Amino acid sequence: MAIKTGKQYVDSLRDGRRLHIDGKVVSDVTAYPPLQGVIGTIASLYDDQHDPAYREVLTYRSPTTGEPVSTTYLEARTAEEFAALAGCFHLRALRTFGLMGRLTDFMSAFLVDHAVALKALGKTEAAARAQGMVEHCRENDLQVTHALIDPQSDRSTLDAPSQAVQVVERRADGVVVSGCRLLSTLAPVANECYVGPYYPRQAGEEKFVLAFVVPMNAPGLSILARESFHRGEDAFDRPLSSRFDEGDAILMFDKVLVPHERLIIDGDLEAYNGMLSARPGYTPLQATIRSTMKLRFLAGIATAIARANGRDKLPRFQAAIGELIALVSVAEGIRAGAIAEGLRRAEAFARGELKIEGDGLREPKTIGVCGGAAINFFFPYANTKAADVLRLAAGSGVLTMTGADYAHPEVGPLMDKWLIGPGIDAKRRLALMKLAWDMTGSEFGSRAGLYERLYSGDPEINAQRWFRSAITRDCEQLVHALLQP
Repeated sequence: MAIKTGKQYVDSLRDGRRLHIDGKVVSDVTAYPPLQGVIGTIASLYDDQHDPAYREVLTYRSPTTGEPVSTTYLEARTAEEFAALAGCFHLRALRTFGLMGRLTDFMSAFLVDHAVALKALGKTEAAARAQGMVEHCRENDLQVTHALIDPQSDRSTLDAPSQAVQVVERRADGVVVSGCRLLSTLAPVANECYVGPYYPRQAGEEKFVLAFVVPMNAPGLSILARESFHRGEDAFDRPLSSRFDEGDAILMFDKVLVPHERLIIDGDLEAYNGMLSARPGYTPLQATIRSTMKLRFLAGIATAIARANGRDKLPRFQAAIGELIALVSVAEGIRAGAIAEGLRRAEAFARGELKIEGDGLREPKTIGVCGGAAINFFFPYANTKAADVLRLAAGSGVLTMTGADYAHPEVGPLMDKWLIGPGIDAKRRLALMKLAWDMTGSEFGSRAGLYERLYSGDPEINAQRWFRSAITRDCEQLVHALLQP
């Protein structure tokens, strides 16, 4: 199969999966009202691939079949290919305003990164199976999610808890796993799920050292989703919740069979831990581009709100929004750096090298992953800052009535008379305020704020990992060089 249409994607979700959500057991997610908005949004992205205006950006020719497939799976090796990959990520983020952090774009890049990393590490069999999963997802145009984190049973240690997904039986046709994983964003409306590493494992934890892909309707797999944030409100009142609520879930594996061809890693600590760091960097590139788009969108809402209530004329708000625009420019620089760095890493991998280094004279000796650092620290700060500026620009105006109130024949005319702004009518002003509330004050907005902070994992653990980087020693060495007699 080549690229799907939106209808084919919707049809593919009727697979008899076991979804627990809002106190209900749902086997046909396409018939569950709160999910209709996000399903429609994803379906429109599938239809975009067939639109002549977008097709050349969003698709390329499959290296195995010659059929058009999603560019999100492109294993970029040249400057032209990196430009094409970045362009695809940009357009898909543009179409969703950067608000869907775990579209299959992320997992496409993630899967390709890991297939290349395993090959570079010399893990030939695991690399072949990983590449097989890339091709399976690419050629079937699947919506893929992930479950990378162990359950929160004991956060005082990084050891794998006994409740984590683990091997409980070995069979001739594969391994049987039980346990749970979180936090699987997009799980209610995805086709397949990747279970694999995010933090390293230790010796003695081999039964937890697993990486595999399973369909969302695998026997024994239950999807325990959080409550839906869209509960039937009009799109006027919930313009974001009604379209972009990806959903989050804990996945429960109760003796789920993982066939050998879907089992990428089984007990190999070196492969499991190594592929976390040895990768070209398609994943941070995607995340950087998506996060930059979200920052642009937040800055845009803050600007539109400030103009709607006249605060754009006040120096305080000009300065606050100006800082956001400066952060957007920094983000675009990070995006460019991630592309250039990704190209250098791809070239290094082609030479059999697992990292890139400078000569220590014209550039630093140790070169980090700028996209990874940005999603760990810069974007959580920048997007949180943007949301705070938006709250200040909107003020108490976000505590407003609904579209139904405006439509009421007695209330609407009064709003048109009194609830206006500089150069803006009451209905448009109300729409902006409902958008601001959905972005910052609704359940969707609150989740977006939490998600931004935790998008790339525990911030403190991430900081500790950066502390152990060779860059730390390089920075310190500058001091010793100065003090050297």
